Amino acid sequence: MRKRINRNALRDWEDVRYFLGAARAKSFNQAGKAMGVPQSTISRRIDHLEAHLGAKLFDRHNKGMRLTPAGHGLLEQAERMEEAALSIDRRLGGIDGTMRGLLRVAVTEGLAAWWLTENLVEFQRHFPGITIETVCGNEIANLATREADIAIRLSRPDDPRLVALRVGTMRFVICAARNYLDLYGTPRTQREIFRHRVIDHSGYHRAGLREWSQLIEAHDAVMYRTNSSIAYFEALRAGLGIGICPTYVPRHDANFVVLPIPLDCRYEIWLVTHEETKSNARLKAFHDYLVSLFERDRPKWFG
Repeated sequence: MRKRINRNALRDWEDVRYFLGAARAKSFNQAGKAMGVPQSTISRRIDHLEAHLGAKLFDRHNKGMRLTPAGHGLLEQAERMEEAALSIDRRLGGIDGTMRGLLRVAVTEGLAAWWLTENLVEFQRHFPGITIETVCGNEIANLATREADIAIRLSRPDDPRLVALRVGTMRFVICAARNYLDLYGTPRTQREIFRHRVIDHSGYHRAGLREWSQLIEAHDAVMYRTNSSIAYFEALRAGLGIGICPTYVPRHDANFVVLPIPLDCRYEIWLVTHEETKSNARLKAFHDYLVSLFERDRPKWFG
């Protein structure tokens, strides 16, 4: 027996999606910026949803807006709808096995620029229909919401829906530019670094790099600080001071000199995917390719 469709049933997921954006941003204007649409679109969609449901969803006040009781009631259901939609996308995206389309890779800026990108040539030759997009930054991309399809992370995820494979260890060495050492001499111990200029990466103050972080915090001649790996390595190359970098970076430029000072700073490297994207042939091919790259370079850089 065919099930009758309620003529008043909610049929437009887009209205709910805009409601979620507004509820999270607590502002039509901010929701529009986050979703890449005009504020008027958000407002029109919310008006349409309120008219359909026969309920007011937001109260405006001088600091923005807040959900009404009806809005709170809808929010939980809307989040379930969003998760169901994302689950369909994760499960069925690329299930036909075609080797064409877009793959987003979340990766640190330094690893993308100084190691990954140059190693994509062979993959591109084998799979010319696949576009690789690197999503670089300090924030951890959300694989559940398809901010990225695969991630190279420097910590193991704790989300049980994520599948993580340890592929190596990123080790750090103390470096300086040759022209800096010609001017100021070469320190031989960590204690001697306190007589030199240093540069600081704000991302290098976390577990795994504590030995260097403590040195920086105690140093009174930090000459440069940045949150960008590219800018940090350029500062090293220019001779602004002494810093640290992953072992694979100095091979790119003869002006980088690895100092003979022991340093125990490292990160574990994890290759992470979502459990619901296993059937994606493009993703599986790229995952296997990345594993082979890490295996190849483990003796040199990631052991």
